[in-house]
Amino acid sequence: MRAVVLVEPEIPENTGFIARLCANFNYELRLVNPDFNLEEARKTASKAQDILRNAKIYDEVEASIQDLEFTVGTKPGRGESVNEFTPREDTSIMIGRESSGLTNRELKACDAVVHIETEGYSSLNQSHAASILMHNFSTRSKERASASKEFQVLDEFIQIPLLKDLLKQANPSEDELNSLIGQMKREGYFDEA
Repeated sequence: MRAVVLVEPEIPENTGFIARLCANFNYELRLVNPDFNLEEARKTASKAQDILRNAKIYDEVEASIQDLEFTVGTKPGRGESVNEFTPREDTSIMIGRESSGLTNRELKACDAVVHIETEGYSSLNQSHAASILMHNFSTRSKERASASKEFQVLDEFIQIPLLKDLLKQANPSEDELNSLIGQMKREGYFDEA
């Protein structure tokens, strides 16, 4: 499961637009302490009313991501460029307040931090940032489908659970996985299948 987590959203129209994006890209919507009644977001949600109806509301950021596998926070100029980042299939997105973004504490709760490169002003509208991230992650995670085959190969031969978890957390690209498998074969860790 993947979700978009909006931390203390302040503008209902943005939340409505993001609900539509969640419907477009198959994300669940989660809100942490919204600053308005969700009814106010219905107009811009258009035909994604069910996303708003089913949105989960939390009091704390930590509770909102507790059951998510991999969460990426966003902050202008912080972390890795979204163009360089390789999302996992289950990558969830955390977006901060329209007025001030995510705090350092909230960013630390994430598994990774990315920023969207711009040529001028670095801060984007919440719904615009969500659109760029969801499209990028959805498109790029499809590219990762073949990498899961490489993970299956490694999974058969790596018997140390911590090492398996570290590899998955590192979220290597398909090329990096192929390189690792090649190196392990050269070192005699396993025979070619």
